[in-house]
Amino acid sequence: MSDGEYEYDSGQDDEFQYESDEGEYGSMGDGNGVLHSTKECQWMNLDDLDQSMSTIIAEVQECVGLPTASVAALLRYFSWNKEKLFDEFFKDAAKVQEEAGILDWGEKNVTSPTEPIECRICYCECSGSGCMAAPCGHFFCTDCYTDYLSSKVNDGPLVIFTKCPEHKCPCLVPPELFLQRLEGVALAKFKKYTAYSYVDLNKSIRWCPGVACLKAVRALPGTLNVKCKGTTDACGSSFCFKCGEDAHEPASCEFLTRWTDKCQNESETANWILAHTKRCPNGVCNTRIEKNQGCNHMSCKVCKHEFCWICMGAWSDHGTNTGGYYSCNRFDAKKEGGDDTNKAKKELDRYLHYYKRYHNHHEAQDFAKTQALETPRRMEEYQATSKDLSWIDVQFLKTATDMLIECRRVLKYTYVFGFYLSHEASKRELFEDQQEHLEKFTEKLSELTEKPINEIDRTEVINYTMVTEKFMLQILQSVRDGMIEADD
Repeated sequence: MSDGEYEYDSGQDDEFQYESDEGEYGSMGDGNGVLHSTKECQWMNLDDLDQSMSTIIAEVQECVGLPTASVAALLRYFSWNKEKLFDEFFKDAAKVQEEAGILDWGEKNVTSPTEPIECRICYCECSGSGCMAAPCGHFFCTDCYTDYLSSKVNDGPLVIFTKCPEHKCPCLVPPELFLQRLEGVALAKFKKYTAYSYVDLNKSIRWCPGVACLKAVRALPGTLNVKCKGTTDACGSSFCFKCGEDAHEPASCEFLTRWTDKCQNESETANWILAHTKRCPNGVCNTRIEKNQGCNHMSCKVCKHEFCWICMGAWSDHGTNTGGYYSCNRFDAKKEGGDDTNKAKKELDRYLHYYKRYHNHHEAQDFAKTQALETPRRMEEYQATSKDLSWIDVQFLKTATDMLIECRRVLKYTYVFGFYLSHEASKRELFEDQQEHLEKFTEKLSELTEKPINEIDRTEVINYTMVTEKFMLQILQSVRDGMIEADD
């Protein structure tokens, strides 16, 4: 086994392997952009989930001595937390079974009545052979019971907690009754909800939110961002394990919620930011310009004036000879806040500063995703420029584009984090310095990947991809380690 993998031992007999994200994002320069923020996570397909579920049921069954169906029901009642199940079960087994609705499940068969009964649903008389009941012994005619079970399936995933139709009866309907009476679509739904409940009720497992992706991930407490990977059917989606939203590190789930609410409330005020065009800042020209690429280095086709799309300042002011790249990533209250006595306007200007940059990186991320769709074709074109180039030799273009997508995502959420960042000067200065470096190299990498094929320098792109990844990791690690903290 390599240093990047090790066996997971949960006290179960699972044979799955965790992937270690040593270095968090993989080895430097590989461009994988793997967004794990803990050392372990386990990806499982449907077969793996079934095996894992069977394993934990067998383990608990060995300890409590109940039938398989009863153990599965208890585990679902305790959200598949076997430790909590053991604690409560060995305190009072009968009470736990009663609360879970399986106290009567000890009877393997329910004896059919010898005399006709009146169904308490349709109030028709039916023979003993024409009725059915859960282990509690409340009989109803077979047709009504079947209709009842079918209606519960249509209610969705909570069908697994269906109780006897008798008023206030706490007994759960055993799975075998569903399997006996349902068919077709209804039966398929019941089986799906039963299998999926292992993930839906389990706080340590979450479905991948990728479109049509049927993989699930088990992670340890404290996990933030994960990426669907590791198998041939992985969709590559990056998301937050805690809240299930798009991966948003370094911003916390709380800050993301607050930011989303604020953006919705301030949307009318911020509408001007969403305009598709801006006028050339050259006072002589004033031509309308549309941004149709990811790079912020703009050049007016009319007057040739070069400027920054974000701050509209001259591009010459963004070079190393003027004190450093992307000083426009910093909010200057004196420059943008107006009169200090006008607190409302100052706060609005501050919000617009961060929102504009957040939105810009969001659009640049979308552009990079579109660019990724064209990357295979561009790789073929680049390979055709030399007979000495193999398919492996042109993978750097895909690696660079994937890194751009991840960096745009991280940069987007650095502005959410920055909006709530501590006002302590040293921490803010450290964060903005790291943000500035990441922004600088991301923009340069964006420029390099957007060049015509015959102008692309392979070595330069590879080097900038490595350096860009380095600064992305640096800013994320600084936040994780508490070197940079946001206000509560």
